[in-house]
Amino acid sequence: MYEFKEETRALVNLVRRIVKDHQAALETRRLRGEKLTSADYQSGREAARQAGLWGLSLPRELGGADLCLVDRLAVIEENRKCLTPIRFGGDALPDLLHLQGEQKARYLDPFLSDATAICFALTEPGGGSDPARNTSTHAKRDGKDWVINGSKIWVSDFDEADRAFVFARITKENTAGNLSMFAVEKDNPGLIARPVPMLGGYTTHQLTFDDCRVDEVARIGAEGAGFKGAQDALNATRFGNAAATLGIAQRCYDMMVEYAKRRVLFGSPLSDKQAIQSMIIDSWIEIQQNRLMMYTCAERYDRGENTRVDASMTKLTCTEMVGRVIDRAIQIHGGAGCTYESPLAHWYDSQRMSRIWVGASEVLKYRVLARHLLA
Repeated sequence: MYEFKEETRALVNLVRRIVKDHQAALETRRLRGEKLTSADYQSGREAARQAGLWGLSLPRELGGADLCLVDRLAVIEENRKCLTPIRFGGDALPDLLHLQGEQKARYLDPFLSDATAICFALTEPGGGSDPARNTSTHAKRDGKDWVINGSKIWVSDFDEADRAFVFARITKENTAGNLSMFAVEKDNPGLIARPVPMLGGYTTHQLTFDDCRVDEVARIGAEGAGFKGAQDALNATRFGNAAATLGIAQRCYDMMVEYAKRRVLFGSPLSDKQAIQSMIIDSWIEIQQNRLMMYTCAERYDRGENTRVDASMTKLTCTEMVGRVIDRAIQIHGGAGCTYESPLAHWYDSQRMSRIWVGASEVLKYRVLARHLLA
């Protein structure tokens, strides 16, 4: 079992209090079928910011918490035990943190002050798990401007964003070293957005760029250097995705234990039944194994070691694990676990996507891990 240091435990307790004070009531409302808006999450978001939990990975000189990866993952894990977690803000792609001059004033400063929200558009309808070599969206110089044409899909958070950071190739060569990132305002007349409903009640968007014109200031970073920044961000996101699934799995485990103890069947609690005990024990073991692996890999990251393979391995095993734990929890709850009045049904829907987002299980297994092991 993995044990947190005292400072990390204090951080986890802080998150737990904020979630209890601000997010638990939202969970109840959602389970009643209420439609929540971003305004409903604002009090928890502000409480987190007042507590210093703003920009978890952001440097202190930019107003962030500047947490090491172990602490960031601990915060995420605790936060995601709630069906309506805190919506932390202030984290951005590393490329944005180095902006200067007009770019900094236009894109970074408003974001850091929470005056604007952003989203990222990398995946394409035909690109899927290999955006480095399957990006058809392209940007072409036209005088002092760039003109973007193409399409992106599965863009999260577009509803609340003020602008999208879009990855496009800048020459005919379709390689990882040929992608640049462009900032496109949401109200740009060349941007057409179509909502795409997803499992779990989420909505992503497909973005179409039809002669979408942006100025030179909107091109972020060096020409052709966009994919490296995206890849670095994906690795950090994979760790975060693993932590989120661990938090959900732990909550499901807690629910199945509590329910098994109080639910009486054939004259005795479910917890007395060997089949139920087996499901509970299997879940506990899987959670502890994955938690130990994730935080051990995070420690390596914090020491400055290369953890690209670690991030893929951790994301793969945690997202596969959470599906099994949720399924066992529903099986123990029976019909009570199949209603949307229970968090279990919501997670059963939404966590199916975790095995696909930021690297499908098969891609991580055979493209990353197998190549590493067989190199």
